Amino acid sequence: MFDKQDWLSKPPKFTTFRVNTLKSFNCNILEDFLLKQSEELNATVLKFHFLRSDCLVLERWSKNVTMETSDNEVIVDPLCAAAVLRGAHVFAPGVMGLPTSCKLGDRVDIYGDLDGQCKRGLKVKYTGKKLYVGTGYLKMLRCDLFDNGIQPSGIAIHTLLPASRLPVVNETLYPKGEILLQNLPSIVCGWVVNAKPTELILDMCAAPGNKTTHLAEMSNNQAIIIAIDKTPQKATKIRINCDTQGVTCVSAYPYDSTKICSEISSDVNGGPPFPPNCFDKVLLDAPCSGLGQRPQLVNKLTPKMIQSYKFVQRKLLCAAVNVLKVGGKLIYSTCTITDDENERMIAWALEKFPCLTLVPAEPLLGGPGQPSCGLSDEQRVMVQRFGPEDDVLRPVESIYKDTIGFFIATFIKN
Repeated sequence: MFDKQDWLSKPPKFTTFRVNTLKSFNCNILEDFLLKQSEELNATVLKFHFLRSDCLVLERWSKNVTMETSDNEVIVDPLCAAAVLRGAHVFAPGVMGLPTSCKLGDRVDIYGDLDGQCKRGLKVKYTGKKLYVGTGYLKMLRCDLFDNGIQPSGIAIHTLLPASRLPVVNETLYPKGEILLQNLPSIVCGWVVNAKPTELILDMCAAPGNKTTHLAEMSNNQAIIIAIDKTPQKATKIRINCDTQGVTCVSAYPYDSTKICSEISSDVNGGPPFPPNCFDKVLLDAPCSGLGQRPQLVNKLTPKMIQSYKFVQRKLLCAAVNVLKVGGKLIYSTCTITDDENERMIAWALEKFPCLTLVPAEPLLGGPGQPSCGLSDEQRVMVQRFGPEDDVLRPVESIYKDTIGFFIATFIKN
């Protein structure tokens, strides 16, 4: 029996990258990098493999790979600490405390501030609740981090070995746009959409564009994809990501997706709002409470805040149904674990819209939906939930259980 809270507090045991299939991928670059790291850590070379041509999986360093503790403790904020456990370097804004004696190149131990009580610029040893998350080499001095009166940027600590033993493989190892750090269920979501050339596809809440570009790449850059998010800044971010990854079949617009449908619109070419019944496929990766993210070292969401998400999700589903063609496919996903935002949201949609039929969200790689949450056993096996639960209705490979919490469902409009 899994302890869900314990599962959420720990990082996944695998690191996944999405590989851009529009560009070439040179495995030798990764092999050489991992060989160099293994020599530095005195470890056996780390293994990697492909689940599909667009999904690269890296395993952890073996249990005998350890580092002796140093005398230098650096305190980082909880978000930074979680990132380090996933294999990231420490960037300057995340550093809270640094001893005055530290010099460039010193090896330092990285601790996450779990209480949120560390004052920025702390010089002495922090005595609050903290968690060791890794070790690395100092790249920035105190004066660079705290004394200039401006928000610092850049890598402050080059992480050598996270406490999770996950590899530290930065996207900059490859030319821009060739690989992208992306959680496995998020990649699976793209496989479920299964974008094809010439299909007209709407990505309703698209920023920063990771799923959008995946759909474009899956269609060999030949689908017609419209990506929407609420602000000009987010739309710009989508366009930048498309440019970086060599994607040209995406049009990105700033717009409120709850108002995406209009009876007076005649076509999609001029941007939103759009006429009813026009898209072949709609992806609604809905804004959610994000409670599936791992590791969760600190959670400040109140029950009231968590409850609020279902109301905007319902509005977005209404808009998605309106712009979807008869016979079209609607994919709904979240990165949370709450029943209200997942199974109960699907049950609500099926009752609200008789025109929707739930179909298997294939490929079905996660577990079935939760029982006693509004869906029958027949319906539960059509959705997929990524989490630690065991369920007799569908066994799940370990790699799909040891990832972030996520949910995917698919409807057809009749």
